[in-house]
Amino acid sequence: MEEIHFYYAQIDENNICVSVLDTPVEITDNPKRILTDSYDMSVLGKKYNNGVWERVETTSEYTPTETELIQAELLLNQQEIIIKQNEHDEVLAAILLGQQTV
Repeated sequence: MEEIHFYYAQIDENNICVSVLDTPVEITDNPKRILTDSYDMSVLGKKYNNGVWERVETTSEYTPTETELIQAELLLNQQEIIIKQNEHDEVLAAILLGQQTV
C-alpha cells in the first residue's frame, strides 16, 4: 500500500516560508500552510505572494556559529549511520528469510 503525502510550506505573518512539512494528513483549516507539489526546500525564506514564491532581499545574512556547524555535521553523520544500519538490517533479514525451511 502506497503512503499518501501532503506537502506544505509554513508561512509567517509576513508570508515568508519558515518551514516545509511532509504529512500523511491533509490540512484544510490553516491559511498559513500552503499546499505544494513536493517537499521543496527551495521555498524556505521566500515570500508567498498571490500563488507565486518571490525571493526576498535581506539586509543581514545569518552566519552559523562553529558550534552549530559541528552539530549539523554530527547530525549528518548520525543520519548516514542510521541509513547504513537499515541497509545492514535488510541484508540480514534477507539472509535469515533465505535460511528458513518450509
